[in-house]
Amino acid sequence: MRGYLAMTATEVAEFMASGNFDVSDIYAPTSQFIVDHQDLDDEEIEYTLSMVAAEDAIEMKTPTSGTACVLAFEVPAESIAESHDMSISLSAPLAWENLECLFEVSADGEDLTWFATQEIEANLPNWLK
Repeated sequence: MRGYLAMTATEVAEFMASGNFDVSDIYAPTSQFIVDHQDLDDEEIEYTLSMVAAEDAIEMKTPTSGTACVLAFEVPAESIAESHDMSISLSAPLAWENLECLFEVSADGEDLTWFATQEIEANLPNWLK
């Protein structure tokens, strides 16, 4: 299942260095969310959840935390402990190897810029400014 997590650039750097990030819940297209939003197709569901995470990332941002980011993961089924309205609870830390991509959140929170996992290390110094 795809999952979305709000982070700051500082947290991304720490996650990249450690390879794991312990978090209890992340946004995900749960069965309940899909039922509640039958008017949305798969792409619109993914976009909606990534924008909800982007709002969180903007709120987490401080003058020293760097850019607001949203990370998209492929969450292994065995790591899902519980399913909620629009999130899942995890039974294990997220692993860097399950990261699919990173979205840089614009300053106003209205736009997301996609980055492949291979591009994160090269762009991280700019996001940390």
